[in-house]
Amino acid sequence: MMNKPTFSQRSALLMMATGLACGSDTEVSQLRPIIAVAPESLDFGGIIVAYNDTQSLQLVNAGRAPLVIESLEVVDNDDGVYVLPIDSLTIDRDSVEALDIQFIPETYALYNRDLRIVSNDADNPELLVPITGEGIDGPVPDISVDTYTLDFGGVATGQVETLWFVITNVGDGELNIEESLQSGSGNFTLLTDPHGQTLAQEGDQVTVIVAYEPTHEDGDSGGLTLQTNDPDEPSVDIVFLGNGGGEYDYPEALVDCPETVDPPTTITLDGSASFDPNGYTPLSHTWGLTTQPTGSTAELSDTTGEYTSLFVDLGGTWQVDLSVKNSVGISSVPYRCEFEAIPSEVINVELTWNTGGSDLDLHFIQEGYEMHENPGDCCWCNPNPEWGDVGNGDNPTLALDNRLGLGPENIELEAPQDGNYYVKVHYFEDDGGAGATTATVKIWLSGEKVSERSMVLTENQVWDVGYIRWPEGVFAVLDDVESAGSNRACE
Repeated sequence: MMNKPTFSQRSALLMMATGLACGSDTEVSQLRPIIAVAPESLDFGGIIVAYNDTQSLQLVNAGRAPLVIESLEVVDNDDGVYVLPIDSLTIDRDSVEALDIQFIPETYALYNRDLRIVSNDADNPELLVPITGEGIDGPVPDISVDTYTLDFGGVATGQVETLWFVITNVGDGELNIEESLQSGSGNFTLLTDPHGQTLAQEGDQVTVIVAYEPTHEDGDSGGLTLQTNDPDEPSVDIVFLGNGGGEYDYPEALVDCPETVDPPTTITLDGSASFDPNGYTPLSHTWGLTTQPTGSTAELSDTTGEYTSLFVDLGGTWQVDLSVKNSVGISSVPYRCEFEAIPSEVINVELTWNTGGSDLDLHFIQEGYEMHENPGDCCWCNPNPEWGDVGNGDNPTLALDNRLGLGPENIELEAPQDGNYYVKVHYFEDDGGAGATTATVKIWLSGEKVSERSMVLTENQVWDVGYIRWPEGVFAVLDDVESAGSNRACE
């Protein structure tokens, strides 16, 4: 795979190559190609046998004419441990191309080789680049399943039959089930989905239970593809058969799914591209919110339309599934729309709690100020304090304020000034007799969750969670709890 370096990388490489490869301005003016590489050698270090690694070598043409690389080969590479994506290419003047080289050690040994580059650079027609890597011993996961086919036999329409299979890690490394992709008939349902499971030790198992509920008598077929980090068996297929199986082109659910979103925000998910290959339309849609961060109170706006909206209130992993059914009652497998909610602000603080009828408040306080003191406390009674210059992003915002039960509350700051920022939680009022409640605070710094802490509070208690030190970008824990006293509003 050829990857283009960024503009700044390209400029730096060209400057370096010009300085190293050009003897004088006269030589450059002769309109000839000049080859250079960066780095001057590649070292893969130790790679566990059965795994592989890829590194990039930047090929630079620092000349004024096209550089024709006539051949690329690793010398004495009969065992194929080093893999090149191409064996020749042409690089325009003042250009850089990235050559991705893969190292796949086949045994426990040191592999010292040279990459030979033959080009039309008259002064350097053959360039040798040293490459080294070592195959080493280490823990390796190994997936095993007890059956590759689930045959449900004959099942009457409207009845439900369940079968299962067992996934076992028979290796000595941690086995990660990175994906579980269902295909075929939607009449097969995963009652336990192994997606995201980790089998940490040899012998660890997970049982996958599958239900079959036929909606017709013609037979169904489907399956499940497991994608794991097992180096020699990264993909495993399990076949599902019901009522003898059947050859059928099933409806397919499709969602225009984002990879990341910036919470808190509302997104719209589009399932209008879903289709039935046999033309049995219209399709009916069924949406489900299957995964959301702990403490989120979000719900889908519509569970049966082509489109649905979702208020993404907290950072973390979200998953929305869509299934479609055609006009003759045949269902698709669910389409899994999974995305990460990552706050874009430099500082983002989230509060949730676990009882209804209770009102908890989040406070974000500048050093030198007390709770409820203006302008240094950003909270419910001072949601947009003036801490700096307007338009510079150094004023915090209470983006969410939930006044009755569960939260979330959210305070964000785009451009913090140097100093300490204190995070506190006040159990303001118990309206519904909830009593003690467990408050949870999550601290995000520059898009990374650096802390998640919980504390049990009763009415009018204050939890001094900790403070953020800036520009160090660290969170220091305090975890002190005391009574709030009589001061309950901003001054």
